Amino acid sequence: MEVWTAVGLLALALGVGVYGAIIGAGGGFLMVAGLTLIFGLDGAVAVGTSVVTTFVIQASGALTYTRQGMVEWASAQWFVLGSVPVAFATGAWLADRIPQRGFDLIVGLLLVALAVFVVAVRSPGDDSGEPAPPNRASLVVSGSMIGTLSGGLGVGAGLVTVPLLSRLQRLSAHRSAATTTATGALSGLAAATGHSLAGTPRWGYLPMLLVGAAVGGRLGASKARDLTPRTVLSLLAVGLIAAGLPLLIRGAIALA
Repeated sequence: MEVWTAVGLLALALGVGVYGAIIGAGGGFLMVAGLTLIFGLDGAVAVGTSVVTTFVIQASGALTYTRQGMVEWASAQWFVLGSVPVAFATGAWLADRIPQRGFDLIVGLLLVALAVFVVAVRSPGDDSGEPAPPNRASLVVSGSMIGTLSGGLGVGAGLVTVPLLSRLQRLSAHRSAATTTATGALSGLAAATGHSLAGTPRWGYLPMLLVGAAVGGRLGASKARDLTPRTVLSLLAVGLIAAGLPLLIRGAIALA
């Protein structure tokens, strides 16, 4: 591996790690966009490499959030029940079956749509508010849908889960981000296992990505509580647009 490639991978993972831990989404959408747009990886390879890396980001952030007492485990356990098996299945059998010509367009459209969703969603409550009792059926079904996004495309999972938990369980932005990070770590492990069995990750890139992700994840989680809920959701929307538009444009040009 060339020196500048290694430095670029480290910088990408560090930035995505900080950002992903702060917003509670793992940053998979930025990682996939960076690996495809900057490093030229095919869609399935970028997704496989991303899910392994973002698993480390989320696991690192989840450890910090758990120590802070920010994770709402009563809701998380039901969400994970739906997300983990689906993330594994889609990672193993779906990701490498998406046509490469349409990958950029599909992911770009998804990210822009998620940006609209994040902006339109109802603002979460204050950190002092009490969470609602777990809505078990809704959490399991929602987890299954998020597992599809996480395992199949490596994007969108946390971006939907943060506002979703805010609405379903009346969690604040910070507690939603913390709980999403914890559920994402478990779903990410399942997705990473599925992709590993399918042989999609670019293993040679992972040492630099994992180092940057681990450091960035801890830094992001430690700084997250300094930000207001509005700032967290704004960062979410800006990141989606920044990653989605270039992919959307490149995908449209490729298909034209």
